[in-house]
Amino acid sequence: MTKLLLIGGGHAHLSILRSLLHEEISDLEVTLITSSKFQYYSGMFSGFTEGLYNEEEIRIDLESLCGRASVSFIEDTIISFDPMQKVLLGFSGGIYYFDVISFDIGSGISSDLTQTVGLNIKPNYRFTEQIKEFRSSESPVIVGGGSAGVELALSTSAWRQNHSLKNPVTLISSSPLLHSYGNKATQKIREIANDHNLVYYENEKIEKLKNNIIITDKDTEIEYSAILPVTGPKASSLFKQALLSTDRKGYLLVDDTLQNADYPYVFGAGDCVSLAGYPNLPKNGVYAVRQGPVLWKNIKRLITGRPLVPFKPQKKFVSILSTGEKHGLFTYGDFVIYGKWAWSLKNRIDQKFMNKHL
Repeated sequence: MTKLLLIGGGHAHLSILRSLLHEEISDLEVTLITSSKFQYYSGMFSGFTEGLYNEEEIRIDLESLCGRASVSFIEDTIISFDPMQKVLLGFSGGIYYFDVISFDIGSGISSDLTQTVGLNIKPNYRFTEQIKEFRSSESPVIVGGGSAGVELALSTSAWRQNHSLKNPVTLISSSPLLHSYGNKATQKIREIANDHNLVYYENEKIEKLKNNIIITDKDTEIEYSAILPVTGPKASSLFKQALLSTDRKGYLLVDDTLQNADYPYVFGAGDCVSLAGYPNLPKNGVYAVRQGPVLWKNIKRLITGRPLVPFKPQKKFVSILSTGEKHGLFTYGDFVIYGKWAWSLKNRIDQKFMNKHL
């Protein structure tokens, strides 16, 4: 009997669980180990923040899904990993052995603020409690001008306006807003931010905090009561501790078959890995979703001794950002358009994703 451990309940592993609802693999014992019985879907975080969805609508019951897929479920957090001895240690004290293993544990937040005054929405099962505290705070400040920061700033602003909270939301970005999306997206999101009473600062970094005042590197002073850092991903320390090959930031390094070169029975997908052939690939859920079928196919091929297949990421992908009040910003490469239909499309896609896992 081959023991397969799936560590983490991210998009790629959800794809495997979904496949196992309809497949029965002989001589294969599959176990999912994750820190929470619920996986919260980040695509609906902005909608929850604005009050459009309740908590049950944005989370997947992993324990229930595993039961239906004939997969063992263990709620635990892995704190130590020995790839040579094929053993892991959990925070609960559990010891877990495997023949093949796959990691899909996501990433953390790269800001030091999460260790001091900042709230922390990762791991994502903490999101709902953290965002409730943040959005009702007197002077909320979001740090990070990427897609997550912009979405949460605008959805928080919409929620506060609906609840007659006067102070505006403030967004601080070390680069232009939506910088990675191109100039057209940056220009459009500025217009949207101005129309939604969002106060934003671009090309500024937090220099220090003093008496509930943020002081930036341009000597701007910003009053705050709560800070939510959304400043980009941070690698888990697990892989470096295990002496596995990683990229310079500590992400598990995998080749195009989603295997680690040091140990071919160690797989990984999603935000916790970097692909050796695509070192600059963004940490984006779109890629994790597409990696899922390739990951499952290659795990089965490894077990049965067949050649593995490569994962080839697409160069461009559709992105739809919720901008509050059931409007959205649709982007595809240099194409940018804003309107109600974009949010409606996003909502249909999100609901379809969730319905697959009910």
